[in-house]
Amino acid sequence: PVFLFISGDNPLLTEKSFFEFSLFYNFFDDYWNLKVILFTVFQAFLSALLSIFFGLPGAWLLIKYNFPGKNCFRIITFLPFILPSILVVLAMIQFFGNNGWINRLLIYFFDLEEPPIKFLYSLSGILIAHVFYNFPIAMKILADQWERISMKYSHSAKSIGIGSIKLFFCITLPLIMPSLGSAFILIFLLCMNSFSIILVLGGGIEYTTIEVLIYQLARIELDYSGASILALIQCALSLICITIIILDRKNNIEQSHSNKSNLIIELRNYCPKAWFGFFWICVVLIFVLGPLFTIVLDSFRKFENGEWVYSIYWYKKIFEQRENNFFLFALWNSFRIGLGSAFLSSFLGLGLVSLIFYKKGATRRFWEIFSFSPIALSTIIFGIAWYSLFQNNLAGFVPLIYVVIAMHGILTCPYWIRVVLPSLESIPVQWRIETKMLGKNSFQYGLKILWPWLSKTFLIAFLFSFSLSLGELNSVLMIADESIHTLPLEIYNAIIGYRFPYASVVSVILLFLTISTYLLFELGFKYYKLS
Repeated sequence: PVFLFISGDNPLLTEKSFFEFSLFYNFFDDYWNLKVILFTVFQAFLSALLSIFFGLPGAWLLIKYNFPGKNCFRIITFLPFILPSILVVLAMIQFFGNNGWINRLLIYFFDLEEPPIKFLYSLSGILIAHVFYNFPIAMKILADQWERISMKYSHSAKSIGIGSIKLFFCITLPLIMPSLGSAFILIFLLCMNSFSIILVLGGGIEYTTIEVLIYQLARIELDYSGASILALIQCALSLICITIIILDRKNNIEQSHSNKSNLIIELRNYCPKAWFGFFWICVVLIFVLGPLFTIVLDSFRKFENGEWVYSIYWYKKIFEQRENNFFLFALWNSFRIGLGSAFLSSFLGLGLVSLIFYKKGATRRFWEIFSFSPIALSTIIFGIAWYSLFQNNLAGFVPLIYVVIAMHGILTCPYWIRVVLPSLESIPVQWRIETKMLGKNSFQYGLKILWPWLSKTFLIAFLFSFSLSLGELNSVLMIADESIHTLPLEIYNAIIGYRFPYASVVSVILLFLTISTYLLFELGFKYYKLS
């Protein structure tokens, strides 16, 4: 559908095609278009850099210390990454906004007339939201690699009198540099393709990015040629990032379980490193839980008789059967779209995993890059392309919701593959050889060996795909009509309509569903490792 849209006829000028090289020259002659591309790269670079800077102390803390509630802390710090982006937008508004809780508290305690903090609708707001959203993935990737470093380096360094700082810069940092680079490129890719965060928090045309401009051109100005050119540019940049990540992936560090210190004991001994770690824990808990807590708190607020009171009024309201209440319909849609797309991503992922696993060398790399291609595509163009396919070929006999399920299934498939492939690669090769020696065919090998080994992983990947589908907004925003309402779309419409209490209530429901699915994912993964 994307290829047909980009290379097909312009619906406004049917005698012309989108894909004309003369359009590229005209497009790049416009200084505004170049500025948008440069700003997209600039904000993604800064966001990735700050996410790494903020996530690195967390990786160090998880590797260095044990402390009560460490597993719970690990789950909490990873929450932002699995949250829907529109929920992150609302959290930033409710916490850091002009009428957010930080400004409310400062005005109350210092008797101020105006909110003192006004950085949200600017580049600073974009960067803070991106760091909130992406620092967990930086922390996880770095911690996983750091955990593999053998203790013999540390022991050798101490034996010749090398201090901790020199040890980090001379030995540890070079060893984790591949993971640091992979984390940086991955976060750069995610921030470059960010949409709802920049659309709402950008605060004006000055902070427009490629994805937002594609939306404006295709949805508002109906300039499909310009939108297609931008989509090709963004796709090329994304594929370069994905190729670097795949080709540069290395696992050449010795696995070793390091001896961790007890944080509580180190705090009692007034160790500066331990106190730094404790300070970082406090900052992260406030940074992560503060915005999420404000959403929950604001969902109970109601303006009544000239003052704010707390009640369950809005929760009763969303479950009422009335004409303009689309919440229950959106909830039902989100569930069936999530389940349908999770089944579809599992079906597609199973085929692609088989292609990747049984190939070697350049062929394997090609299929790995191909499996990542949905991430490289603009979700805006993706939605428009599928809507164009629906309008021209499927309208009248295929309901639109099945098109949405197909979109979500394709978009979540790369993440399904990333969950399943490592487990498939961990199966000993000799099991297949021994199965053949016993006269068993491939079907029996899959039924007796692969399925028992991978069944738990399939469930984990299914839950992860379901969770991602619950929060998908971008493609739905471009294709939805009156028959398609989802929870993220309800939140977005409430935010742009300044109906923040309703947005908060729906966000709490979506937050509960997302966290519940994530906890099932974590429990399943923990059970899988134990078994």
